[in-house]
Amino acid sequence: MKIPAYNLQRVLLLSFMSVFSGWRHATLIRMKKYYCLCIALLAPLMGFAVVNADYPELQAEKVFLNVEHSKLWPGDTLAVSGGLTDAFLLDSTHYSRYVYLELVGANDSVFVRHKIRAENGLFCDRIPIDKFIVSGDYYLRGYTRFMANYKVTSFPMVPVVVGNAQTRTDSLTLADSRLSFYPEGGHLVSGKLQNMVFRITDPKGAPLEKKGILVSASGDTILSGISSDRNGYGCISFVPSEGKEYLLSMKGEDKEELFKVPLCNSNPVLQVNLNRHQLRYMVQAPAKLTESYQLVLMFRGQVCLQKKISGDALSGIIDVSEYEQGLFAFALIDDAGKVVSERVIFNHAGARPALPDHSPLAAAQLLVTTDLNYPLIDAASCFENLDTEAVSQLDRMLIANTWGRFDWADLLQQRFDYRYMPEQLLTFQGKVFTELNNKQKEGSVIAFNQLNGFTYDAEIKDGAFEVAVDDYGVGTTFFIQAYNAKGKSPALKVEADEFEFPTVYPHVFVFAGTDFTGTSYAVESAATYNKKQRIESRYDEDQNKVYQIPEITLSARKKIKHVESKPFYGVNVITREIIDTQNYTSDIISLLDRMIGFKVSKIYKEDGTDTWRYGLISTRGKSTFEVKSDADFYDNLKPGELVVLVDGVRTSADYVIRTMDPKQVESIERLTPGQTLKYVANALDGALLIKTRVYQEAEFKTKGVKLEPLGLSRGCSL
Repeated sequence: MKIPAYNLQRVLLLSFMSVFSGWRHATLIRMKKYYCLCIALLAPLMGFAVVNADYPELQAEKVFLNVEHSKLWPGDTLAVSGGLTDAFLLDSTHYSRYVYLELVGANDSVFVRHKIRAENGLFCDRIPIDKFIVSGDYYLRGYTRFMANYKVTSFPMVPVVVGNAQTRTDSLTLADSRLSFYPEGGHLVSGKLQNMVFRITDPKGAPLEKKGILVSASGDTILSGISSDRNGYGCISFVPSEGKEYLLSMKGEDKEELFKVPLCNSNPVLQVNLNRHQLRYMVQAPAKLTESYQLVLMFRGQVCLQKKISGDALSGIIDVSEYEQGLFAFALIDDAGKVVSERVIFNHAGARPALPDHSPLAAAQLLVTTDLNYPLIDAASCFENLDTEAVSQLDRMLIANTWGRFDWADLLQQRFDYRYMPEQLLTFQGKVFTELNNKQKEGSVIAFNQLNGFTYDAEIKDGAFEVAVDDYGVGTTFFIQAYNAKGKSPALKVEADEFEFPTVYPHVFVFAGTDFTGTSYAVESAATYNKKQRIESRYDEDQNKVYQIPEITLSARKKIKHVESKPFYGVNVITREIIDTQNYTSDIISLLDRMIGFKVSKIYKEDGTDTWRYGLISTRGKSTFEVKSDADFYDNLKPGELVVLVDGVRTSADYVIRTMDPKQVESIERLTPGQTLKYVANALDGALLIKTRVYQEAEFKTKGVKLEPLGLSRGCSL
């Protein structure tokens, strides 16, 4: 759904009118404050004139989490409470009704995933910790399906220590330090006093506390007394000159290291300072501006101010006394719509917002950390004591960061699309095919809840269906039966859709160094997890296949546009005609060598002997997941190995290669991981389906299919 553009004055009027639409008193008071503030800013105020802010209104939600105990032991239960609010007003959300809670590792592993219903914006849950879990640092993550439209860095992550925390040892001698520069606003300009933050770490990303000096290329001292704090951050204030090179000299116990400072840039740069309730901005430029720019201000993700910057009108003051605590984001934009400078700053002086959170400090921390491009290091310490050092520490980290819920370019070019609608009903979806694997264009689907006997129905539209159901718990199985337009079920096949969970962004990230061309860069250790959730399957006591699928959740009000799955690097098929015309009569390997995407390999046993077997190894990327079982050496798959199916039955690749005659083969087809679910589970790298000439695919019965979506967790009483 494309977000329509809106006019600032129209939004203010609608916001004022919404006061009378039955909102609760606290929301009404806050809305009046924002309305009065914005009306005042519509007129020239302290040199700040507002023009139309023709940007889309990007609605969003926030999840606030609170844990009863942040230190647990294996086998304990993690008690969680929290709230679900609108991202701008921080009021009980009118959007989603369900929250996903995940216990994740320090990198990218999801250990537990729960789904909880939020009642009036509040929720709670009890998450059991596995008694065999490895001790270390974990994080509790919360989000809604609606929040999946934005970057995963907007999801709150609360640290949880299980057992003894993993401490870093310094016994290993490490190589050179790594350092990154972050000039305020994004770059340096010549002849202007400017702040520049740096962060220094060891090669593993651990922060270093060091002292240093700023020197010129000739060795003259420009600035002394420079140091990094316990998080590795430091700040330099100096006046750079165009064409001159500067070096930051950092001294350790045994040596001195030099890091080249980025060169000056000809673009203007934005500087922001917050002194209690006065937000001061200044646009620094190496010379008088000959072009005009736009200054855009956001608060909690909503554009509330815009000003033309040109000539000598380069600074101003904004009164933010009516604003609550929250993150301000500035962007300086040129006529081409490109962001040339940006800055984020946190309003400490504002009133604490009323949030469904037992810890005001945690609420304030989440307000800032869930709207940034990178997680903050040790953000909690910045809110424990709001003294001068804590505020300065937070500001240094914010200078090194940028707005992160969405890209400025998406906002400016009005191209932001909502892929996921607010989840207000539990639904699951899939596709229906005829026995010839064609789409069933019309018809209906009946879903029967086998736990309580409730029955639900939905229409089949162009081969796809979406069934809305009542709340159900984990382990609930639905029996799905498809019918054509005449109410009959002539061997129709029902398949569950794959579902995409948000990626997991590592909370701990590593900065790389600055190269010696003057370019500052940072590297994220951004691993992804479970981007395409696999659909598992099993067989019940009656030998019916039961698909265990993740929750398929979209608002029933959304108009679904189904998109066909893309081929998995192109499907490879060898038909009987090819086999006969090419006269493949020697061995099966000659047939397999004709296909691309895998290779026939010898796999040796790991006991040091010369025992080996044949296997089919993918050449197009391998899954790192390895299934360990009690099966023998010939049946256990290695990472990247394809499953072999003969007439739909899993068979050892070694047995097929050694014994099968090509003259027995009707066809060979490489299946995608999703296609293999019809036959077998856990084929994470796909499969090879071999049909023999005597094989006839069994007729699909009309008994339907069983689906087992991930239902709501039990949770706890509010």
